[in-house]
Amino acid sequence: MRGFLGATVRAEAARDARLLSLIAIGTRGDARNLERTLDQFNDKATGHADFRSNR
Repeated sequence: MRGFLGATVRAEAARDARLLSLIAIGTRGDARNLERTLDQFNDKATGHADFRSNR
């Protein structure tokens, strides 16, 4: 049970870090960087979802 809770906390922390990165990029007004970062996050999320479905 502790392992599951630890993994959940780490996943939430990673999600929070990604959101903060997007906010930081957005506040700088660099739309090109924001678009590229969103694409990278979407690619990673899709890759992780595909990996989980193949397990």
